[in-house]
Amino acid sequence: MARVTISIDDDLLEKFDVFIAEKGYETRSEGVRDAVRQLLADEEVTQKKDAPCVGCVTYVYSHRERTLSSRLVETQHHHHDIPTATLHVHIDPETCLETTVLRGTVAEVEDLADRITSQTGVRHGRLHVIPVETPKHEKHET
Repeated sequence: MARVTISIDDDLLEKFDVFIAEKGYETRSEGVRDAVRQLLADEEVTQKKDAPCVGCVTYVYSHRERTLSSRLVETQHHHHDIPTATLHVHIDPETCLETTVLRGTVAEVEDLADRITSQTGVRHGRLHVIPVETPKHEKHET
């Protein structure tokens, strides 16, 4: 492991120390490594649309919205090789939350997440993408 020395403004370092303490990091180094990993992962997702990834799209919707549940299922069936699992939670008598794990290229995952969250009746939606390394000889099979 390489050692590096960096300079950080006192105010920024103080905020970082509070942050890593709240998150449970034991050392600044662990916090910096995670921050660098996240920065590089965000860049990969932005720049490399053909990179393999896993994603988690979470959305809230009214189950009373006419045909929405069937449209959501139909959207996922049209992209049957991308969704891997869905969790459905009843928030209240009219509102549901679903979280769907997606696997494919960044472009495929973003496209399906957009198709889900843009459905009429979906109130809130957010996608979290994590790049993954897949050996070239392996292809995810569903």
